[in-house]
Amino acid sequence: MKPFSILLIRVLGLYLFLKTLFSVLPALLGPMGSEFWSGAVLPMLIATVAVPMLGGVLLWCFAGRLAGRLHGDGDGEVRVKDDDLVRAGTFLIGVYLVVRHVGVLVGVYSTSGTVSYDALVVVVAGLGMMLGGGALVVFYRRVKYMGADR
Repeated sequence: MKPFSILLIRVLGLYLFLKTLFSVLPALLGPMGSEFWSGAVLPMLIATVAVPMLGGVLLWCFAGRLAGRLHGDGDGEVRVKDDDLVRAGTFLIGVYLVVRHVGVLVGVYSTSGTVSYDALVVVVAGLGMMLGGGALVVFYRRVKYMGADR
C-alpha cells in the first residue's frame, strides 16, 4: 500500500504544480504580462500561484515520508485493503484542498484585508481530512456493513 500511496501523492503534487503553472502561464507570457509583476498584483500572484506550486513540489519531494506516516514504515504488506484505500484517498483529498485554498485565503487577506470564510472552511475541512482519516474509515466501515450480519 505504501508504494501506491507514494505514487498517488506524487501524482497529486505534479497535478497541483502543472495546473497552477498552466493556468497562469498565458497571462504571464501575453502582452500584458509585465503588469503581473507590479506591486499591487504581486502579493495576490504569490499567494495564488506560488503557494500551490510550492505545495506540489513539497508533495513530490516528501511523498515517501508522507506515505510512511500514513501507513507506517513497514513495506511488507502486499494485500491492499479497502480501508487503506479510503484512508489514503481521504488524506490526498485533504492535502489537495489545503494546498489549493491556503493560497486563496492568503491572497484575499493580503489584498483586501478581509477573511475569505469559504476558503477558511475548506482549509479546516481539508485539515480534518488529513488528520482525522480514522473517523472517516470508521464511517466507511459502518456504511459498508450496514444491514449485514458480520
